[in-house]
Amino acid sequence: MRTRWWNNIRWRLALGSIIAALLSAGLLALTAMLVIGYYYNVDQQSRLSALAQEKAQSVSIVYEHNRALVEDNSDTSFGNRLKKIANNPSVFLMTSIKEVYSVSSRRNEPDPEHLYLFLNAQGKLVYPLAFPRGNAFGVIQSLLSVSDTARMSTDQTTLKNAIASAVKGHGQGGVFGRQTPVDSSLPFFVEPITVSNHTTRTSQIVGVVIVTPFSNAVPGFVSTVGIAVLIATPIIAFLVAMLAMFYAQTITRPLAKLTAASKVIASGDYDAQVSVDGPGELGELAHTFNEMAIQLKKDVDELHRQEAWRRELIMNITHDLATPLTAIAGLGEALVDGINQSHEDYEATGRIIVRETLRLRRLVQDLHVMAKVEAGALQPKKKNVRLAALVDETFAVLVTEFERHQVEPINTIPYSFPTIQADPDMLTRILSNLCNNSLHYTPAGGTITITASQHANLAIIAVTDSGSGIPEEALPRIFERFYRADNARQSKTGGSGLGLSIVQAIVSVHGGKVWAENIPGAGARVSFTMPLSSIEDQPTIVTNRLSQSQVYPGA
Repeated sequence: MRTRWWNNIRWRLALGSIIAALLSAGLLALTAMLVIGYYYNVDQQSRLSALAQEKAQSVSIVYEHNRALVEDNSDTSFGNRLKKIANNPSVFLMTSIKEVYSVSSRRNEPDPEHLYLFLNAQGKLVYPLAFPRGNAFGVIQSLLSVSDTARMSTDQTTLKNAIASAVKGHGQGGVFGRQTPVDSSLPFFVEPITVSNHTTRTSQIVGVVIVTPFSNAVPGFVSTVGIAVLIATPIIAFLVAMLAMFYAQTITRPLAKLTAASKVIASGDYDAQVSVDGPGELGELAHTFNEMAIQLKKDVDELHRQEAWRRELIMNITHDLATPLTAIAGLGEALVDGINQSHEDYEATGRIIVRETLRLRRLVQDLHVMAKVEAGALQPKKKNVRLAALVDETFAVLVTEFERHQVEPINTIPYSFPTIQADPDMLTRILSNLCNNSLHYTPAGGTITITASQHANLAIIAVTDSGSGIPEEALPRIFERFYRADNARQSKTGGSGLGLSIVQAIVSVHGGKVWAENIPGAGARVSFTMPLSSIEDQPTIVTNRLSQSQVYPGA
C-alpha cells in the first residue's frame, strides 16, 4: 500500500513543527508587543503628566504676577491693559498663557512634539482657538464640541471625565482612539491650573491644560521590533522544519527498515533481521523484532516438522497396519476355504494370527503413548521397584519372541541392587521396547544383556545386544519418532519407529537421560538413568562408582 506524502511521518512532523514554530513565534511577538506597548504608554503618561504640571505651573505663576500688577494699580501700558480685562477671567487667562508662550519663544524652548490646549474653569477652549499643525488639535476640538451629552462617544466621555476631574483639582490622564499592540491611540493628560488667593489665602482653579502628542506615530524602536519579529518568524519556522525533518529521519529510517523486514517475513522468508544501532525505544523495538522473527522461524520450522511427522505417521501407520492385516486376512481366508486341514497347519496359522495381532496391539499402544506424550498427559506413578525381578518378568513376557529369534536373554542385575523410584508399567514398557528393538538386529545365537550400575543417587540401566551395532550416521537420530535405520522398512527388521521415542519420553518424565552407543566387539548398547529410592527405603545399598564419561558416554 502506497503512503501519500501527507500521511508520511516525516512530512507530518515537519508541518507540525512549522505550525508550532509559527504559533510560538507569533505568541512571543504578540506578548513582546503588548509589553512594549504597555510600558510605552505608561512612559508617555508619565511624560505627559510632567509636561502638563510644568505648563500649568508656568501659567499659574504668570497669572498670579499679572493679577498682582492689577492689584498694585500699575500705571504702565501693560498694567492698564490688564485692568481692562481683569473682569473677564477667560481673557485674563488667555493673556497669561500668551505671555508664557512669548517667554518660551524668546528662550527657544518651544515643544514641537506636543499640543497644549487650555480650557477655562467652565471647560471651554480658550487657547489656542486654531492650530495649523497635526491632527491632535482637530481631534480634541471635535471631542470638546459636544452638543448632545446623551450621545457622547467613549472617547468623548473619557476626555470629559478627565476635564471634570481636573476642574475639581485632580489631574487625570487617559487614552482615546484605537488600541493595538502597535497602537494608534492618542494619549492625553489633563492638569488643573491653580492660583493662590492672597486675600482669602485659598487656592483657585482658573482653568485646565490638556497635553497630548501631535501625532500617534509608533516610536522607531517599536516599529523595529515588529519588523524584526515579522522577519524572524518565517526564518525560525524554516529552521525548525529542517531540524524536525532531520530528527524525523532518525525515526522514519528505522521504521522503514522494520517495514521492509516485515514485508520479507510476510513473503515467507523468516530469516529477515533488522539492523538498527543505537539505544532507546527504536533499538529495543528492532531487538524485539529480531527475536520475534527468530521465534517465528522456529515455530514455522516446528510446524513444518510436525507436518512432515504427520505425513510420515500416516504413511507409516498405513504400512504397519497393512502388513499384519493382510497376513491375518489371508490366513483367515485359508481357514475358511479349508486349506491345510491338519492339526499342525491349524496351530501354525493360529500362531501367525496371534503374532500379527500382538503386533497390531503394540502399534496401537505405541500410538496411544505418543498421543499422551504430545498432550503432556504422561504422568508416572512412582513406586519402589526392584530391577532384577522386573527384568525377569519382562523376559518372561517376551520369551516367545526370544525363542522365535533364537536369541538368549541375560539378566545380570543382582537381587540386592538398590530399588529405584519409577512407574513399574512404564519401566516395563522401556525394557520391552529396548528388547524388541534389539531383537530386530541381533542374529540367531546372539544375546541381549541387561545390566545396572549405581552412580551417586542414580541407577544406570543398559540393554546390550550382540548384533552388528547402529550405523554411525544414525546414532544422533535413533530417538526421533518414526526414524529407522532400516530404510527398506522390511517386516523382518522394521518396527513402528516409535519404540525408542517412547523410551526417551518415559525416561524424561522420570527425570532421567537416555543415550545410545556402539560397543566394540559386542554390538549396540542403549543406556538410561533412573532415580534410586531414598536411603531409608533401601534394603541393601550396593555402591559402584563410575566416572562421568562412563555415565553419559553418548551425551
